[in-house]
Amino acid sequence: MSEVVRTENLWKVYPDGTRALRGVNITVKRGEFVGIMGPSGSGKSTLLHLIGGLDRPTKGEVVLFGRRLSLMDEDELAEFRKGKVAYIFQFYYLLEDFNVLENLLIVAEMAGIKRAEEKAKRILEFLRLSHRLKHKPNQLSGGEQQRVAIGRALILDPVLILADEPTGNLDMEEGIRIFEVFKNLNEAKGITFLVATHNLELKRFFNRVINLRDGEVV
Repeated sequence: MSEVVRTENLWKVYPDGTRALRGVNITVKRGEFVGIMGPSGSGKSTLLHLIGGLDRPTKGEVVLFGRRLSLMDEDELAEFRKGKVAYIFQFYYLLEDFNVLENLLIVAEMAGIKRAEEKAKRILEFLRLSHRLKHKPNQLSGGEQQRVAIGRALILDPVLILADEPTGNLDMEEGIRIFEVFKNLNEAKGITFLVATHNLELKRFFNRVINLRDGEVV
């Protein structure tokens, strides 16, 4: 398997002196389904943000698909991520004034995806949301909103999905359903997943777990 992510002596120190990451070295290969686990404040979210280029490290390097992120400016990084990386967060960040289908189509339009509506409908059918196309986010359950957020990520055809506490606002039953969707996408489409969670009940889904404590791999 080819390497998707590598971090080299990754540090993140915030202006108040908080050391969120302390010399983290990890490698993720294509097709893996990897969990980042640890208690609140262990550095899980910070690590995902640095890997995805949403933030810059204080020291060290992120190598994504063989490219060193430190060598790119923000525009280059944004262009580089297209079609490669997608994000799913604990909070759904759906556009409240738009319905389910429109939430996917807006992303597709920005990315220049052709035949976007046909593609979006296929994705929403896969996610068991075909009956919700015209519903707005406030008409959906938490699990349904998270599935829309997953659909918004999938329309970009990512190679890597970074998910930060994606079931944090859901009950256990719905959280398991979301992880079953992730696992299906990993196995059927070969999408690499790097998922941060502190929920030990979900550990069984991962091929491998990276444990963080106080900003260090343990």
